Amino acid sequence: MPAFLLFILTLLSSLSLPAPCRAQSSPLTPLLALADDLEYRGLAAALKESCRYYDKAPDRIYNVCGQRLSGRELSHAYRQLISRLQEQTTAEILPFLAENFSACRPAPLLVTGYYTPVLDGSLTPTARHRFPLYALPDQEDLRRLRRQEITGSSLLKDHEIAYLTDPVDLFFLQVQGSGILKLPDNSRRLAAYAGSNGRAYTSIGKVLIQEGKMTKEEVSLATIHRYLSDHPQQRERLLNLNERFIFFRLTAPEAAELAPRGSLGSPLTPGRSVAMDNSHYPPGIMGILTSRRPFFDKEGRLSWQPFTRLVSHQDSGAAIKGRHRLDLYMGSGPQKGRAAGLMKEDGNFVMLIPNLSFQHVHSIIGTGNHITLSPQGEKRSP
Repeated sequence: MPAFLLFILTLLSSLSLPAPCRAQSSPLTPLLALADDLEYRGLAAALKESCRYYDKAPDRIYNVCGQRLSGRELSHAYRQLISRLQEQTTAEILPFLAENFSACRPAPLLVTGYYTPVLDGSLTPTARHRFPLYALPDQEDLRRLRRQEITGSSLLKDHEIAYLTDPVDLFFLQVQGSGILKLPDNSRRLAAYAGSNGRAYTSIGKVLIQEGKMTKEEVSLATIHRYLSDHPQQRERLLNLNERFIFFRLTAPEAAELAPRGSLGSPLTPGRSVAMDNSHYPPGIMGILTSRRPFFDKEGRLSWQPFTRLVSHQDSGAAIKGRHRLDLYMGSGPQKGRAAGLMKEDGNFVMLIPNLSFQHVHSIIGTGNHITLSPQGEKRSP
């Protein structure tokens, strides 16, 4: 694995959160170097997607920890880093980062994980495939229906686009926001987020805790899935407590279309793309994430490993609100789902600010304007 990241050990142990309207940054030079646990290739791919996003509106201004930078300036900085990732050695990367980026003070946060499930599906109903996914209706009144009004009626008849075998899988597909359907002919299609009914989201995990069915420590994607599957008599009531309902669209069957897209409209990069609150963190921004993650050995035994890596804010979600939340996109399939379901860890995020001397612009310090997007994906805690 390449070892190029700047670890924030000294900074994290000595600093607290800044006041909301103060610009607080530190040079990267005194920070310790530590290995990034992922390869360069994924980082370069993620940063390229951020650049494409900034290039669409180069004059838009973003508040990066109190410093106002345009999309053009952020794109330029990231393209310079991408070129270094492709051309230079580890020893050369570290001085480049230290010289051209500053660190915003760390924000302690709760780090969770999300993934893309792979589910048994069909484009037509069968004896096994009985639970429909719906397209976003054109009629506004149908878009606003509650979950139980949708699942317990025929109001959305003719809006079905695919079918699953399990109502619990359908619920988790809505929680994750997108999923890959494995069809009977072994082809695959991505069911991508198309919209929601706009109603408030209720976490089933929190309900199970409040009702004494589970402890906070016991709640995970796997335990919630098991409880709902094992208690069919309670399942409909519990699911209907969450009035929010997600509509989907099916992508083309080509492999390139299987990559889920975040709120930037760009493909997500496993391990590098994160979902955060756009009102606190500029979309597309790069930073250093430190936390720990679940690891399974060949025998399936679980251990926890600390990690540090550069990530990019490329998604958002209904439950990822506030300065102290981050959802890490972990990839697709059951193994990634198992890991994502266990992620509920303390962590820190340090936003990296391209130095103004690097950008050749004048410093303008202030609270700035936060850019808020309408999310194209839904990431929530179940």
